[in-house]
Amino acid sequence: MVIVILTSFVLYPRGRKTEVQSTFVSLIHLGSWAANYGAQLWVILVAGLTMFYSLPRHIFGKVQSHLFPMFFLWSLVTSSVQLGTFVLQHPMESWQTFHTVEVAILTSSFLAAATNSVILAPLIVKSMVHTFRLEVEARVSDVIGYAAIKEMKNDPEYIAARRMFRRCHGLSALLTVVGLVSNSIHLYYLSCQCVRI
Repeated sequence: MVIVILTSFVLYPRGRKTEVQSTFVSLIHLGSWAANYGAQLWVILVAGLTMFYSLPRHIFGKVQSHLFPMFFLWSLVTSSVQLGTFVLQHPMESWQTFHTVEVAILTSSFLAAATNSVILAPLIVKSMVHTFRLEVEARVSDVIGYAAIKEMKNDPEYIAARRMFRRCHGLSALLTVVGLVSNSIHLYYLSCQCVRI
């Protein structure tokens, strides 16, 4: 985000924006929105569910331990570009009510992505890897999908790791939905700005 802000100050000094600059910033904004929204839809609706229902848990965990941090970082970068380019295109002194709402929506998307990327992703990966390692050691890791593994119900280490994973993953899922809803609302805003086709 710092790079985006510094670049915007270098490329767009104070004063009147030219049409080319405005178009370029709009292009960057729309591109970052599309990349973020597309990744959210793909990970939430396609990749995650497909892997969950077709891979053994320990393999699913290995894939997710790499996918989660990358997805959250991608969301963080693209949402920061969205917020930065929107504010660049709409200086605060020209804001109307809908601009304030849009900045609040884009900020919520950025904060959700930042929380997921910086705080929750490391906790999720750590607890998930620990949980699946315990399942592999107990030779019960070949289950596909949701697992009520009776053999592990009496292991306090497993119960603690699984509880930590479920809490962090649940909060992360909620924040990911916040980002998706924010981007859906922003899609409505963007479509209201377009010329009818």
